[in-house]
Amino acid sequence: MNDDLVSTEGHGLASGAIGSAMAAAGVSAYEYDYAEDRLRWSPNAGEVLDLPAYEVPLSGRALHRLIGPQAATLRLAATPPQVLSADRIGPDYRLVYDLMPRGGKPQGLRIEESGSWFGPDGQPALGARGTVRVLPRGSETAAPARLYGPDRRLDRDELLQSLDDRLKVLESEGGTAVFMIIAVLDIGRINANFGYEAGDQVIDATGERILRRMRQGDVFGSFSGHKFGAILNDCDEQALTIAADRFREAVRGEAIDCDGAAVRADIAIGAVMLPQHALSGAMAANRAEEALGDARRDVDRRLTLYEPSAARDALRRRNVEIAEAIQRGLAEERFVLAYQPIARVDDRAVIYYEALSRLALPSGEIVSGGPYVEAAEKLGLIRRLDMRALTLVMADLQASPSLKLSVNVSPETLADPAWLSMLVAGARRDGDALKRLTIEITETAALSRIDDLRHMVATVRDIGCRIAIDDFGSGHTSLRMLRDIKPDWLKIDGAFIRDIGRDADAVVFVRALTTLASHFGIRTVAEFVQDEASAALLAELGISAFQGRLIGEPRLRAGPGATVLDRLNDDNCLRGPLVVAPA
Repeated sequence: MNDDLVSTEGHGLASGAIGSAMAAAGVSAYEYDYAEDRLRWSPNAGEVLDLPAYEVPLSGRALHRLIGPQAATLRLAATPPQVLSADRIGPDYRLVYDLMPRGGKPQGLRIEESGSWFGPDGQPALGARGTVRVLPRGSETAAPARLYGPDRRLDRDELLQSLDDRLKVLESEGGTAVFMIIAVLDIGRINANFGYEAGDQVIDATGERILRRMRQGDVFGSFSGHKFGAILNDCDEQALTIAADRFREAVRGEAIDCDGAAVRADIAIGAVMLPQHALSGAMAANRAEEALGDARRDVDRRLTLYEPSAARDALRRRNVEIAEAIQRGLAEERFVLAYQPIARVDDRAVIYYEALSRLALPSGEIVSGGPYVEAAEKLGLIRRLDMRALTLVMADLQASPSLKLSVNVSPETLADPAWLSMLVAGARRDGDALKRLTIEITETAALSRIDDLRHMVATVRDIGCRIAIDDFGSGHTSLRMLRDIKPDWLKIDGAFIRDIGRDADAVVFVRALTTLASHFGIRTVAEFVQDEASAALLAELGISAFQGRLIGEPRLRAGPGATVLDRLNDDNCLRGPLVVAPA
């Protein structure tokens, strides 16, 4: 069949009184057979589309030619799911696109298409039936409004594009909408207790349940890992509350079957009103994320609507400044290391040095990297800082055969294949160097991800590194963590060491920790050791090593990768080989 010729079979669509009413309204009906790639139209298709009869498209391919190179993307929402659900409501998709200009016309027609898939429930769709109509070009600045139906889940890029499109329509035509980010709660616990496949099943089932409760014309898609995004059109605060309750009820109402295991799920929702509190898709996403953080803490409602806050805006601006400072510092290689010695209790011989982050400001001032590290963890930049620290540490280890170092690593970085690849590459170049490296992980971070860290730590140990738990005692100390991770060192949090000579409770606590560590064959480091009296008491309590002012303050290391420090005086930095005692 020549797919550029009109089919007389199309005359069976929307005939009689219904056809006359549709024609009067400027609406044409169609039916699309997927197997044969065949389009059938109501008799008025040519009139509606402003096409001669022989140019009315009779196949999907022909329609795409009329739309142009972006046809597949613009009509993506019309792609059916793998199988049809029995409880679909209303049209399955609505989309807007332009037909290409033809016959010397300056612009093509703007078409709104609305349709529903047909076929047996639980089976793939056989085709689609719907209507098209021409939209007036009242506002050339307004982007086509993509309105995706409730059974189509968008990916992140499609979702954010739809969000930008909706904001442009709201700006030009008025109205309100809500953008929400929906997070599946406790997915880490579900992964730990039931396995990662179960976690994926819970995320998928949660998405499907929410989809079924979406209204006609609203937009739903995946935002990230365990998060979804939704655009609720013509929605105010009251309608938002009703929708959120409907979504939570759908998710919580019935356990999810994960290969025989019944898993209960819940969600939290952060939302922002559009366009009142967001002028772009990126701003809407950021503010919905902020609200989501509060919603996670609201154990009763699990819903928070973003509200403007001067304090929060100031904090956001400060975060932007810090993020820019971190990125500039990394780009200009101004993040350097300061090394603080850790010494044996009995003879005060240095066992190894802890590498601490410092930032060389453009003015030449050297400041502690601590606040930047904390900010980097919140702003998603910690992996880049950890990679920079590892680069400098490995350069010094390879340049100084007797040097032993420790470096702090976040759990997120420890799980990053790029960081592990760097470690493996270093082991291949100089396996002995990594045997002199200790990886430090904070206790609170370790406790939050014990199951993940157990496997990560095993990989790091296979490479040759040692493991230390930093700030031990600052969290809920766990016997399971000591048993599963089996660190080489426990570094007792300085809060228990600083005033130990005047704090009887601290003495009891430190004695208990050293006894516990000794039981597992783990050596201990007391942080923040300030004076000889404290050192003597700590030695009696069984501490293995000291770190703090008594042993030595951190000093900048002018090593192979720290050329930014070359202009400093020798009094401010360490140069040449560093001597350490056998561990």
